[in-house]
Amino acid sequence: MKFDIQNEFFQLISKEIKNNRVSHAYLIETNDFLDIDKFINIFAKMLLCENSNYNNDCNKCNICNLIDNCNYPDLKIIEADGNFIKKEQLMEVREDFKSKSVSGGRQVYIIKDASKLNSSSGNTILKFLEEPSNNIIAILLTKSRFNVMETILSRCQIFSLESSTNTYFDDNFYILLETLINRKGFLAFDEIISIIPNREEASKYLNFIEDYFFLYINNDVDVSKKLDLSHFTYDKIYKLILVIEKYLQRLQVNVNYKLMIDNLIIEIDEVVQ
Repeated sequence: MKFDIQNEFFQLISKEIKNNRVSHAYLIETNDFLDIDKFINIFAKMLLCENSNYNNDCNKCNICNLIDNCNYPDLKIIEADGNFIKKEQLMEVREDFKSKSVSGGRQVYIIKDASKLNSSSGNTILKFLEEPSNNIIAILLTKSRFNVMETILSRCQIFSLESSTNTYFDDNFYILLETLINRKGFLAFDEIISIIPNREEASKYLNFIEDYFFLYINNDVDVSKKLDLSHFTYDKIYKLILVIEKYLQRLQVNVNYKLMIDNLIIEIDEVVQ
């Protein structure tokens, strides 16, 4: 489901809570949605505090105060330990949730960047999802559902938030993307480096390129008015996305930056030709 306005999401969740039909697992495709931490904070409070809703956060009770201070024992947040989310992190949550909720209500665990589940932790969370416990709710966040195991997706209620990144597709972005996908990278290497002179800028613009491709695939916005991608098959675009994701990871490694960008150009060129 696609939500242009966050209230639509919260209205649906409110109905599920009211009708006691809350899912045991939600996967939220964030698409670089702005204020995602605030969004998830509201969602968690709606699930855990009877007085909280999307129009009027409680913010007065002990539960809400503990959530705001990251100290509520029935809310666990799991983030990658290094490059991956590890099996042991999920097992620890499972062990913590063996005891009853302190309030007698729900227990919620949030997995940030579910794309960082490796094969071991992915299989572990899959076992949890296949055998859901009463009142234990999983919330998985991911920039794109395409990066999450299909077997996990099939066991979650999936929502997709409206991307905010299209407002950041500036002139430099289009120059960079047009140069890369039209096989001009080697001729314009200096221009590319001037747009992404360091790892921070490269990470920003490569993320924008990935977002742009996903928007194009999903027909979410009219991105074709800037660049003509009609000659690219979806399969080729997915391959380009994989290259981009590969180099987003490599940006975290201390290697020769210009050589890495040179290799990025080569791999994009190999897909495009």
